This record gives sequence, C-alpha cells and structure tokens, in this order.
Amino acid sequence: MSQTKKFSLEERIAIVLHCIANNYDYSGTAVKYQVTYQNVYNWVKRYEKLGEAGLEDRRGHRKA
Repeated sequence: MSQTKKFSLEERIAIVLHCIANNYDYSGTAVKYQVTYQNVYNWVKRYEKLGEAGLEDRRGHRKA
C-alpha cells in the first residue's frame, strides 16, 4: 500500500480556492498540487455545501 500525503486544512482550502478560481479545473489542480482528482472533486463539493467546516478532518471524533 502506498503512502499518501496528508493535507492540512489550510492546504485543502488553498487547493479548493485554486480549483474554483480556474473554472473548476479539477484535473489541472490535481496535477499541480499532487493530489488525486477524486479528492479535489470531493473537497470542492464539501466546501460549496458546508464552507470551510466541510474540509475539516473529523475522523476519530464524535459527531457534534
């Protein structure tokens, strides 16, 4: 199993804002930031629905 890079909240926000600013160029953003297309797509959708709170990594934490 290959190691994956973990992205901080600030990095995810920067990636999402770059993607939105470039007319939702998911593949170009994925290549530029070395992240998968699927992650970029999911992050943008969660950002649009929940804002910055949607990009927080809440794994291992209880629901509010």
